[in-house]
Amino acid sequence: MKFREIVESPCGIRYLFDELELQSGYARKVLLDREMMTDPVRIDEAYASLRGYYGMVLEDRRRVEDMRFRLQGLRDISGTLASLAEGSVLDEIEFFEIKHMAMLAETLPVGSDMENVIGILDPDGLKIGTFYLYDSYSPELRRLRSETDDNPDDAGLQDELANEEERIKKLLSDKLRPYAVSLQKTLRELADLDISLAQAVQMHVEGLVIPSSGKEAAITGMFHPGVRAVLKAKGREFQPVDFAFRSGVPATVIGANMGGKTVALKTLCMIQYLYQFGFALPVGSAVMTPFDEIRFCIGDEQSEKTGLSSFAAEMQRIDSAIAAVEQGGRVLVLVDEPARTTNPVEGTALVAALLERLADRHNLALIMTTHYTVEHAGECWRVSGLLPGTKGRKMDYRLVRTTSHEVPHEALNIARELGIDSRWIELADTIIKRKYE
Repeated sequence: MKFREIVESPCGIRYLFDELELQSGYARKVLLDREMMTDPVRIDEAYASLRGYYGMVLEDRRRVEDMRFRLQGLRDISGTLASLAEGSVLDEIEFFEIKHMAMLAETLPVGSDMENVIGILDPDGLKIGTFYLYDSYSPELRRLRSETDDNPDDAGLQDELANEEERIKKLLSDKLRPYAVSLQKTLRELADLDISLAQAVQMHVEGLVIPSSGKEAAITGMFHPGVRAVLKAKGREFQPVDFAFRSGVPATVIGANMGGKTVALKTLCMIQYLYQFGFALPVGSAVMTPFDEIRFCIGDEQSEKTGLSSFAAEMQRIDSAIAAVEQGGRVLVLVDEPARTTNPVEGTALVAALLERLADRHNLALIMTTHYTVEHAGECWRVSGLLPGTKGRKMDYRLVRTTSHEVPHEALNIARELGIDSRWIELADTIIKRKYE
């Protein structure tokens, strides 16, 4: 899976992507084309690198800003480098692109040595970013240019000059060709540097944390940066929550409407993606474990293009997730209130059956929010819910483990707190009391 495939995910990772201050369009392209990492060793190596850049942000911000300023000059010259590798004769613009990139690399901490490349394209050692077919490349070139200046209407001289310039371009292309792979590597290193610096700065600005890798996931103080920003604009604060999960043990999250279950699920999905793409996480601390696939089933999935109802689209997406589990890879499946659009009797049966269908799958970590009371052998987390406050009642969004799978009945209390028509709510309360008396 590439990063571009998750940018529009309903988990809200788009917010952090948009807030990532990349200095070059090429770095943005490289990031979007990055593959999700599934090897914890590789992920930890990426975090070790990020940790180094984060230290630089804290200790030498002036150097960081200087590097980022220089990276604004990074351009995508992958097409030029591909032409070089394929044996083409480059033109002066392409020589300029290579020289510019090589000189940029010499001022930044990337691994490749560009001294020889610069020497080929800067024979006079002028150390300027422009390129020209310098007279010093060929005494014949110098002679022809001088004679052409004296006899500008001499077509024969013009042809000789053009031929000599083409000969030099071929010579320079041949000299550069052995460095084609090194140049491609350098271009990628510069983009990676841009991305790493942007991630490190974002880590500092957003208060993000580098996790560790383990066999189970344990997260404290997780928050959703996008939702937090919205709340902050309204003068409110996001309440961080804790959560833990592991493969082979399904987990359900229960609680009233407006209890933050969906936001918690979105945050968990975002955190997992960020971890497997090497980003710092919006948490207080975290131990994470990678998966081969992440399946996120959430929201109204009605599709006008396919003619599917929300229920049908949801069922197909969950069915696809089941198929992924059957393939045998490590899969994280997050499902938000499955079967909520059908009647409660069948909805409860579908949720119970899904938990049973996916029980004891050691390659699967299943996290599901639900409004249905369903007993199962896994773990159950409950939103703390309404608590007395200094100004009436308020919601406590913390998630706590519970041995009871009974979904709390707080809808009417929440409606009252919202100031909904009191007569309507009291009638509903009366109907409930009649039913259960």
